[in-house]
Amino acid sequence: MRCLVSYMSLILAWILICPAPAEADDVLDGWMRRGSVYQRIEMDEGTSRACSALCNADEMCMSWVWSQANLDGPYPMCRLLSSAPTPHRSPGRITGLAENIALRIEAAAERTPSEREIPALRAAQD
Repeated sequence: MRCLVSYMSLILAWILICPAPAEADDVLDGWMRRGSVYQRIEMDEGTSRACSALCNADEMCMSWVWSQANLDGPYPMCRLLSSAPTPHRSPGRITGLAENIALRIEAAAERTPSEREIPALRAAQD
């Protein structure tokens, strides 16, 4: 019984320590990511949804940033990134994760801790 209570405490600590998983439809309005830009696309009438779709169709893309017109040029701009850096505030921009990256994050958040992770979680609990 003591082992079960300890294991349950460990799972609770894991839930409290880990951030909420990203979801495929997580979009941050007023935020952007810097670095790892491998493609810039000027979009005549482009939207953040179109930018997200471009990212999802490209295997190299891990995240995207859409900028409204007149921030980076006369047209809306879509940037495709080969990584998913930490977002920071930036009015007039919208960012999100590629669907495949968000799904991987969700899957990782739902798994139970490995034998190797359990000691670290116990240490964090103390």
